[in-house]
Amino acid sequence: MRLESNRYTFMFAFAVCVTCSLALSIVSEGLKEKKALNVALDIKKNILKAVSLETPLSAKVQAKEVLDLYDAKIEEKVINAEGQVVEGKRPVDIQEAEALYPLYMYKEGGQIRAYCFPIVGKGLWSTIYGYFALEPDAMTVRGITFYKHGETPGLGAEIEKDWFQDNYKGKKIWDIQRNRLIPVKVVKGQVNNVVSKEEMPFYVDGISGATMTSKGVTAMVDKWINIYEPFFNKIREDR
Repeated sequence: MRLESNRYTFMFAFAVCVTCSLALSIVSEGLKEKKALNVALDIKKNILKAVSLETPLSAKVQAKEVLDLYDAKIEEKVINAEGQVVEGKRPVDIQEAEALYPLYMYKEGGQIRAYCFPIVGKGLWSTIYGYFALEPDAMTVRGITFYKHGETPGLGAEIEKDWFQDNYKGKKIWDIQRNRLIPVKVVKGQVNNVVSKEEMPFYVDGISGATMTSKGVTAMVDKWINIYEPFFNKIREDR
């Protein structure tokens, strides 16, 4: 009698597990397309935020408005390691093994207002994803966003807050006096207490208690600015 009871319990538990697994699989598969669309929407929203639109996105912007703005204001390009535009390619066409890089140009009235590109790197606990934008002079930071990470709330996660991202606006990546590239660095503390007045354009305030995340952000910005430097160097030379 006890054996029959145990067998019944096991079979019931097995049936419940199979049913739940099947239901979750069906739901997950059914939502896959919607999740992909939401990811794409979030990326476009962050590109629009990084380039600092003349009319900023509202806090309650609708999906259709984001898509319409993106299509109207952003021109997608692909560049190679030498900084040359690869004609006929779009960011979505880039294969993982290819040494090709997406570039997004924000235009108003046919004029380029910003160049934007993705940045990816390691923080303290996670991989951090964001976008970095430069003014048409290819020297001045127009904006930055961090939209996906797993850093500590209240500490490293502050990188996603406007107060931190706004620190980058107007900073420089190119030192005209010394004619060299200086990607923006995050300092420990406040810039005006740490570096000289001459060096201030190349640094932003750090986040208290988030040294490792700050170092990760500095490293990722440095890495990706150097990757895109061949393209931006051509822009500066043409000017």
